Amino acid sequence: MERCSINKDLLLFKIFNIHKIICNKANKLFSKDGVNIQFEQIPVLMVAYYHGPVSQQDIADEIVRDKSSVLRTIASLESSGFLKVKPDVTDKRKKLISITDTGADLAKKIAGEADAIDNQMFTNLSVAEKLILTELLEKCSTHLQAIT
Repeated sequence: MERCSINKDLLLFKIFNIHKIICNKANKLFSKDGVNIQFEQIPVLMVAYYHGPVSQQDIADEIVRDKSSVLRTIASLESSGFLKVKPDVTDKRKKLISITDTGADLAKKIAGEADAIDNQMFTNLSVAEKLILTELLEKCSTHLQAIT
């Protein structure tokens, strides 16, 4: 059997490794800039900021994550004072998530820094390479969502 270096040979693990590196670098950059949030929590915060009040299920659907993971993130962001959770007045089974003033301030800061972080992380790519990479990642994402 031919020997395989998982991190070198398999695209799946290369993508996973890049994801880990991006999360770690972004967490360090945000922490250095005084942003008290983990990279994995940002999509939930930003959906509440741009689309709130919104249901927990709508957040899960928007960011393509399972509901239990989203619920844990919401609970953490709520305890940090970034989100509020209230029952939906029209459907008592649902909870609506909205952003607090503190959360909105943080979301604005994150939105302002996102481009700078993106540019810093991918400065070694030309504009054309970034466009191609974006296109390829979108193509993969669409395909993966269709097959699972």
